[in-house]
Amino acid sequence: MAAPFWMGETKWVARWLSVWLIVLTIAQVIIPVAINFWSEGFFDALEQRSWDRFLMLSGVLVIIMVANVAIVTLHLRVKRRLQINWREWLTAKVVGEWMDQGHQYEVSSLPGEHDNPDGRIAEDVRIATEYAIDLAHSLFFCSLLLGSFTKILWSRSGPPEIVIGGVEFWIPGHLVWIAIVYAACGTFVAWWLGLPLVSAANRRQTWEANFRFGLVHARENALPIALLRGEPDERRSLLGIFKGTATAWDKQTYALSNLFLFTSFWSVLTQVFPVMVAAPRYIANTISLGVLMQTAQAFQQMVAALSWPIDNLGRVADWRASGERVLGLHEALCCLVERVPHEKDAAIKLQQGDRPVLEFHNVVITDPEGKNILEPFNLEIGQGERVLITGDHAAAFAVCKVVAGLWPWGRGEVRLPQDGDIFFMPQRPYLPIGPLHGAVCYPAPESFCDMDEMINALRTVDLGHLVDRMHEIGNWEQSLVAEEQQRLGFARLLLRRPRWVFIQEAADSLDRDVRGMMMQLIMRVLSDSTIITIGHHRDLVVHHARHLELAHTNGSVILEERPVGAE
Repeated sequence: MAAPFWMGETKWVARWLSVWLIVLTIAQVIIPVAINFWSEGFFDALEQRSWDRFLMLSGVLVIIMVANVAIVTLHLRVKRRLQINWREWLTAKVVGEWMDQGHQYEVSSLPGEHDNPDGRIAEDVRIATEYAIDLAHSLFFCSLLLGSFTKILWSRSGPPEIVIGGVEFWIPGHLVWIAIVYAACGTFVAWWLGLPLVSAANRRQTWEANFRFGLVHARENALPIALLRGEPDERRSLLGIFKGTATAWDKQTYALSNLFLFTSFWSVLTQVFPVMVAAPRYIANTISLGVLMQTAQAFQQMVAALSWPIDNLGRVADWRASGERVLGLHEALCCLVERVPHEKDAAIKLQQGDRPVLEFHNVVITDPEGKNILEPFNLEIGQGERVLITGDHAAAFAVCKVVAGLWPWGRGEVRLPQDGDIFFMPQRPYLPIGPLHGAVCYPAPESFCDMDEMINALRTVDLGHLVDRMHEIGNWEQSLVAEEQQRLGFARLLLRRPRWVFIQEAADSLDRDVRGMMMQLIMRVLSDSTIITIGHHRDLVVHHARHLELAHTNGSVILEERPVGAE
């Protein structure tokens, strides 16, 4: 998920930003090194009460501060530009995989950890990219810091001979080794205490995403909830989900509190420990005050660099949890693209035919676990036919989804007609937020539809009262009642005039007379088109020449053709 960003079409921008980030990070390291040498001279000047050196070093400090401000500001801009570029690229990649050929629907049927794709794309992609660059930068910075101050601390460690308890030891650069042991002890304890953080962070992010989804779902269904007086049940449901969120929060807090208990003690000790280590040599009058302060600062900087795991353990846990969530969604979507069945015939083959006929050959439709939804059947639907499918809801919708390429589970072969794409009319048409004319023209671009034709289509389906609102921007799924939404779906059909139409209970919210009028209208306007209707009202039979029933027989669902005249 990362390499293609630096190796693909965006590689030159990404690489130049990365180079600038590296150069500026090196410049960032130069600042504390300069401060360290400045401290030696400054405290020596204080010890020697040298006014001239004090003024001179004060001027040097101003130059260092100005340089630091410039470096930090430019570094921030470059880093944030790299972060947003990577996030933009990864978002486009995952959204492209998700919102493609029905994958946004199919992925919900796959087993595995890839729930709440909206939260994974919006939040986890942000954390995965931002934190990755933050952590990589801080690790590189600390590595440079470690190399720079190890050299300084080694040179300030004094003679290799040290006396402990009357015994002389030969330890070159002993302060460096003390700093390494000190930091290693702290890192081990912090790592041990922080082990539960990754699972706790992942669990909390999952519950947070579930809570957001519940709130969005309640908002989108505000009207039916209000009409049914379902607020008490919704409150119980939402608060129940939030209770899980709070429990996950408490577990993460417990894991963090154990870690913070140690790090708070460690941070205070780190401030005084370096001075205590170097103080004996100052008391013995073997080093100056400036060298003491330089040594203490070098020790602190080296320990800070070695303490990178302690300081970033929580952030690493969040990054890893988000990265795994993004990868989980990406891998699930890749499975849909590859469609590699475990068995040779474990998927329905969907291909373009060479005749103006929709053909089903030995098709068996199953659920993802392999249980049959519809028993084996063969069927041909020719150009211009009117076919009604009734019976089992799940099987009827499964047939529609197979033809749409959204349901690969099963066996057999489906050949699509060669003379045009199939237009699908769901029970509730999707109405994007925006101007009404965009919702009428959807999924084609607004420029594809002529305004006069859209107005005529609305008036034809008795939606003339919406004509004056064509340029109004709104949430039309909330603004229009179910009957108006289904009428708008028929208006789309009149605009597109496809050669093949699949209607999924798209007239069920209309009363019998209006439903009959709409069916007569499309049968007349689309006289040469093939119309396949999934519906369960008996009055639909008179508008079709063929009637297919998905009947229950001995616990199975089979496809039977019934004579229309017998209805």
